[in-house]
Amino acid sequence: MSVPARRALALVLLFGTSGCSTALPSWAPFARSPEEASGWSVATPRPMNTAARPGEEVDAEALYQLGLSQADPTSNARDYRAARATFTRLLVQFPRSRRNTEARAWQATLTDLLAREDDAHRYAQRVQRLEEERKRTKSAYEWLKQTDLDREPRR
Repeated sequence: MSVPARRALALVLLFGTSGCSTALPSWAPFARSPEEASGWSVATPRPMNTAARPGEEVDAEALYQLGLSQADPTSNARDYRAARATFTRLLVQFPRSRRNTEARAWQATLTDLLAREDDAHRYAQRVQRLEEERKRTKSAYEWLKQTDLDREPRR
């Protein structure tokens, strides 16, 4: 099976099994705890059952393929932040998946990439501000030069 066909299958499986509800079913690996149900904030979700359920590896593979398609720079679905979140979700929901090593590597790579993109964006904004300041300074210099010439006595 080709890579695009596997990715399409993974997306179909992921979206086909996700459902329309935002509430988690009772069989979900991260069902709500009593603290969450009462409104208290819980730092990290805890798995209710660590035993592998049937189809867990298929779900993990679907998340992995979704993360790959989001991280692919030639893909129309490219979104590095979403890809990082997908790989993080894979690591949290399926801690014993065979794709954990690759997911951790992708997560680290995407974290570094996003940090560099943020730096590049900040530097571009700084360059733009400096360019605007240069134009204002040049304009003020020209005005001062003209004022000096106007005040200089004629010979």
